[in-house]
Amino acid sequence: MKAFVARSYGGPEVMGLAAIADPVPQRGEVVVEVHASSVNPLDWMLRNGVVHARSDGSFPKVFGADFAGTVEAVGEGVTRFVRGTAVYGNASPMVGGQGAHAERLAVAADRIHRMPPGLSYEEAAALPVAGLTALDGLRQCGDVRGKTVLVNGATGGVGHLAVQIARARGAMVTAVCGAAHAGQIRELGAAKVIDFEVEDFTRSGRKYDVVFDAHGGLGVDSVARVIAGGGHHVTTQPVRQGFVRSLWRRLSRGPSVFTATPRDRDEDYAVLARLVTVARIRPVVAAVFPLERAGEAFAAQESGRMVGKVVIRVGEPDERALGVYLGRLRQAVGED
Repeated sequence: MKAFVARSYGGPEVMGLAAIADPVPQRGEVVVEVHASSVNPLDWMLRNGVVHARSDGSFPKVFGADFAGTVEAVGEGVTRFVRGTAVYGNASPMVGGQGAHAERLAVAADRIHRMPPGLSYEEAAALPVAGLTALDGLRQCGDVRGKTVLVNGATGGVGHLAVQIARARGAMVTAVCGAAHAGQIRELGAAKVIDFEVEDFTRSGRKYDVVFDAHGGLGVDSVARVIAGGGHHVTTQPVRQGFVRSLWRRLSRGPSVFTATPRDRDEDYAVLARLVTVARIRPVVAAVFPLERAGEAFAAQESGRMVGKVVIRVGEPDERALGVYLGRLRQAVGED
């Protein structure tokens, strides 16, 4: 089968299209025919060697966590899925497994989920990592209804979904992004937009109940200046703080600091599905490239100039089959 692979650690020049062996499902696994996958910062960090997969370091490597497609084969012990089911999920390139930038993917059955009705394969492939990360960050903040939430990096994969989820949960959202994208971010639910090239919100004097740093580059101390008492600072980068400092923040009612991570739990996928079907949350697909031009997808994602997610289309999915599946799913939901 065809896959977009890295032949070694390095820059874009180490990647290209290659033929690799077709996957065979082991016990508890499913082989998915991938129709779309997306590009995350983790992919080029793995390629550059900034982040190393927990594997033997062998090449070629296939990256890509997010995917959407149809079940092609099931391994022994799998009963939740049958051939032809439209699914999406999160592969495991971080733990040495094959990533999703390929025609087919063998993945543990507990890492895939039925696609929410109403999403295209491209939209579904843009949702898992970014959506679960945004969801986890806001979950740790508790009830945000009526509260002020600032999202830094609001045009990114995590950021644009954090804007939508916070707004759907009743928050008053301020988005930090470039002026060129202000209109689009307002359409996604931001009540106010701050142009980061004109204003440093950490020195504005305004206070927010939650600062969600989807970009991950803000320092804890600078953010603390603009968080209201008892507020929360969420970041997509790991935060290390000592016990004494953590205790002092709690005693002084300083901001709590959380790291948002993409939990891979059934209940979180169920929440995402409800947000899609009820609150009309939608991942923004910034651009779509065929697998043969996956290098351009990486370049677009790395540029940092896209609103939403960059997606790789793998083959031509059977849209009629998807329509039949979604029709049956809606009928089943209605009957319940």
